[in-house]
Amino acid sequence: MIECPSCGRKHRPGTLFCSECGVYLPTGGPLRTEPLPEEDLPISRANPWASEPAAEDGKPIPTPLTIRVVSTSRQIQLPAAPEVHVGRTDAAHGIFPNLDLSPDGGLEGGVSRHHCKIHQKGEAYLVEDVGSANGTFLNGQRLTPYLPHVLKDGDELQLGRIALEVIIKK
Repeated sequence: MIECPSCGRKHRPGTLFCSECGVYLPTGGPLRTEPLPEEDLPISRANPWASEPAAEDGKPIPTPLTIRVVSTSRQIQLPAAPEVHVGRTDAAHGIFPNLDLSPDGGLEGGVSRHHCKIHQKGEAYLVEDVGSANGTFLNGQRLTPYLPHVLKDGDELQLGRIALEVIIKK
């Protein structure tokens, strides 16, 4: 049997979370994301969104969408790409979203590893919750999972408890 270091409740071997207090049993504390050691980081720190996408149909490419993380004021310019995945990186499980909110307190703020997608359809941008645990909110309204909603300049997205501002400048 495994004894919870926080509350003392006994659990079967292999149990991950204490059913009494919620402590992550393998470490004896809250579940957290460990930062990567500096030597494991890529050498290039270039902006991965810097390259301009080519217009295949000859139409002008819309201005890329910018996301501002309200709590940290970090701004991330997303590419004019068909789909951008938003969530948290989990290297152990091979999950690397295009927009990683881990540096902005994503784990503590309730952001799922696979939280939502932002789609580009012509001139429009749409957001779609992909079954996240804590929900995606658009201007205070919880989105129905897998049902895309149009994004407009100035909209507020909330992923778990992380607030984001949508900036679309033409």
